[in-house]
Amino acid sequence: MEDFHWLLFALLAVAVWRYRYPPPRDGGDAALPPPRWRTLAQAMTQDGDNLLLLRLLAASAVIYGHSYAVSGIPGAADHIARQGWGYGLYSGSIAVQVFFAISGFLVTGAWLRRPDLGFFLRSRALRIVPAYLACLAISALLLGALLTDLPRGDYFADPQTWRYLWKNLTFSTEMVWQLPGVFASNPRPGTVNGSLWTLVVEARVYIWLALCGLLGLLDRRDRFFYAAALLVAAAYTGFPLPMMPIGEFLTLAGFFLAGSAFYRWRDVVPFRGALVPALFALAVFAHGSDVFMPLYGLALCYAVFWFAYGPRRLLGFNRLGDYSYGVYLWGFPIQQIVAGALDRPTPTRITLIALPCALAAGVLSWHLLEKPLLRFKQRRRSAAAVTPATAAATTG
Repeated sequence: MEDFHWLLFALLAVAVWRYRYPPPRDGGDAALPPPRWRTLAQAMTQDGDNLLLLRLLAASAVIYGHSYAVSGIPGAADHIARQGWGYGLYSGSIAVQVFFAISGFLVTGAWLRRPDLGFFLRSRALRIVPAYLACLAISALLLGALLTDLPRGDYFADPQTWRYLWKNLTFSTEMVWQLPGVFASNPRPGTVNGSLWTLVVEARVYIWLALCGLLGLLDRRDRFFYAAALLVAAAYTGFPLPMMPIGEFLTLAGFFLAGSAFYRWRDVVPFRGALVPALFALAVFAHGSDVFMPLYGLALCYAVFWFAYGPRRLLGFNRLGDYSYGVYLWGFPIQQIVAGALDRPTPTRITLIALPCALAAGVLSWHLLEKPLLRFKQRRRSAAAVTPATAAATTG
């Protein structure tokens, strides 16, 4: 088993122990003098936020970005990638970074409001596992059986069919990308769902957050600062961190950490819309240097939380529901189906057809599966209020 599985089992054992013997709470932070500017914490006191809308826009951007890869056109790249920024930046990668910044922000807040390990693990599992399992099962057992080039009996007799379901469900880094005979003649052959790897990262940062919470590193800003500084130093020096392979995993974990830091320092972070273009201008000026990615990450995270708590006229979207996770899960396989059905699968045509289909899948996933199961999260609910955005927290 991987480090992730050993640590998960250890956390489950600790959760059972703490259920029987809850520890005393830490005293928390010392009071800060009130800042002279409007802060993120003050902006958060408004009724509602725009996080559901932002997450749906991010899920749509992932579909747009993947359409270029799914089309199979050599050298095809979206508008952002064509600007030559490097660092793997394109619409899909930026959207996933937005997901992780939001997730770090909301999940850290959820832990600090209720530092109950059992409740935390149950909440995170109910949020990501049921819809993920449904996506894997329907892809392998229904869509795969309908789309495979193999005889139906051979398809179900192939061990790869069941490995796709089981191996991916364990959140292993050794993911199974293909189903026997499925999408074999597509412009991008074989890959059933290229979006799922980010859920492997998401599960790991949840475990990291729980470990930090158990050690009391989230309770006070000074502890959080030193812990974050050590993690960043380890990442930059190439020191191997448990559950975090070097590369894209660490990049997304960094955005999760940044979102967590924004929540922890929300009482002092200034909330001004003018800072959004100023921070992006600073990042553009530093392009090509070693500080570009940190400055870009700061600018993107600040823009995320300004959008979340700034424009109040967009709050009406929250009446609909949190469709982003289902859109994210189903976007790639729907794009593969569309690409295989079109005689000329251009990125624009794939996006225009796949996006509304993925949105329909997201609506069904939310109303038939995700929302009903989230009610089980509220068992033994504390008296503290839980905001709708927090209840819906995830990555995509």
